[in-house]
Amino acid sequence: MKNTWLKALCAVLCAASLLLALGACSPVETVTGWFTKLTQRQPYGSYNLDKLVKLGEYKGVEYEASVTTDEAVYAYMEEIFDYYQADRGGVIDEPGKEAVAEGDLVQFDFEGTSEHATEKDLEGMKGSAALTIGGGRFIGEYKNEAGEVEYPGFEEQMVGQPREKQFDVTVKFPDYYPDAEGNNNEALAGQEAIFKCTVHAIGSKAEITDEGVALLTQGEFLTVDKFLEILRPEVEDGARQDNVIAAYTAALENAEFLKIPAKEEKYWDDQLAQDAERYGMGSADELAQASGYESGQALRDEQLRHELFAFAVAAKEDMTVTEEDLQVLLADIRANYGATGTDKEIYEQYGGKGRVIRMLTLEKVSDFIYENAKAAPAAQG
Repeated sequence: MKNTWLKALCAVLCAASLLLALGACSPVETVTGWFTKLTQRQPYGSYNLDKLVKLGEYKGVEYEASVTTDEAVYAYMEEIFDYYQADRGGVIDEPGKEAVAEGDLVQFDFEGTSEHATEKDLEGMKGSAALTIGGGRFIGEYKNEAGEVEYPGFEEQMVGQPREKQFDVTVKFPDYYPDAEGNNNEALAGQEAIFKCTVHAIGSKAEITDEGVALLTQGEFLTVDKFLEILRPEVEDGARQDNVIAAYTAALENAEFLKIPAKEEKYWDDQLAQDAERYGMGSADELAQASGYESGQALRDEQLRHELFAFAVAAKEDMTVTEEDLQVLLADIRANYGATGTDKEIYEQYGGKGRVIRMLTLEKVSDFIYENAKAAPAAQG
């Protein structure tokens, strides 16, 4: 599905895309009145925001609205059928196929081991999956410094394997291999792993029919129409997120940036360097290019513009992040992202409490602009 504007803006800036923060990460212990009680320890503590950014129209801006159509919902269902047939129920088995071939959809069990893998790593290295051979979803080939293939890819090694007979696949994880939090998994990155596999079904994916829906969902939904009904809210949410982006962008374009403090440029240079190291990348430039920017400086400047604009709007509208807002977010992180530990420990995973507060401020600003904007029919999505 489509990401929120915060995710799209720069998904590499923190471990979880939910917690993108365009502000800095100095601790802020008291939320209420924090715009008027700034100290030198906090970002922009010594600055008058009116002298940094001149706001144009941001309430009542017009934007081209994305709308949800039946065609868009159907296209999303096609994506489900193409990419998310995650168990045996999604594979139409063809018993005449004795061995795996390129292009086959196979259902198989796997269990991997690696010398330095943690217990948590090992749990994630076993399970059952449906995989189209040649689709590139599993670990690819590993080349040495001379550019020679040292380990063939996982899917390549499955070609020719028979059904219902265990076999080994030996691969090497890439040198940068992110974990669930987006950090480089140093226990597995660049390490050899052996997977014991057993193929149970070889065939093709389910067709988009009532029978195919029942097969893919293991009987949870019995018709195409019912499946479309269930998927529609997700597509509508994606269209809303597109509209939030469009309204926010329209308001941002009306702003004039008067000055970017050198101290804040230095702060973001340091922040991006730290993020690059945390994600196992060699430089801020590499980090930026992974997110579609030409350089670390371009990424830095973009963050500063968004940060200045959002804080200027929040100051004008007297928006604050409450302790209740923070607790709701923490509960969501624990429920949906499996985070454990104290509140402070979770904050630290995402750059500190101050950075989380700034992320929530940006969300408040973007929602405020969207809710006060004027939609003009345009794109369908």
